[in-house]
Amino acid sequence: MKTNKEYVLREIAGEPLLLPTGMASQKLNGMIRLTETAAFIWKQVDTASGLEEIVEKILQEFEVDEEIARRDVYGFLRELYVRGIVEDIPEFAGNQKL
Repeated sequence: MKTNKEYVLREIAGEPLLLPTGMASQKLNGMIRLTETAAFIWKQVDTASGLEEIVEKILQEFEVDEEIARRDVYGFLRELYVRGIVEDIPEFAGNQKL
């Protein structure tokens, strides 16, 4: 699991934003505003062994129900995966229903 290196996380005016660079900036003209939780998830992608590890980290960091944490992690990363912003997620590989 890894982030697409053409997207960088920056904090601008106190808000976490994903900014496209390089070729990605030709596909996405703008930026993606993230919540605090989404930014936390993004920061875990390159070092986590899988989605469940990120769910566990969310549970340690935030006061949230486990089912909600799991839904948010899987849903957010599924959207990024479909758009090519996050790559190599084994849990999603080969799943045609994304």
